[in-house]
Amino acid sequence: MNNARSPDHDTLVLALSRFDGAMTRVEGLAAKLVDRVERAENAIGDSADADLDRARLAEALDHAKSREADLQMAAQEAAAALDMAIDDLRTLVTEE
Repeated sequence: MNNARSPDHDTLVLALSRFDGAMTRVEGLAAKLVDRVERAENAIGDSADADLDRARLAEALDHAKSREADLQMAAQEAAAALDMAIDDLRTLVTEE
């Protein structure tokens, strides 16, 4: 057997070396791409959480405004009832 390398063998070794280098670069780029995708997914999740929080806050604000309107109405009714009671007391006091 001849220990000398053939040109075909050297070409194959060179091709395999280049292929290995290319695969290493592809793996590196793929890892970067996966990282970017994960960061994008996290940002989307954060955005969805923020949208949900905004929706909850908007609902709570609407409820608070509705409750405020109810309380204002009750305060007006109480003030009117108090005015009537004061008028009734004045009438009673002046009649006597």
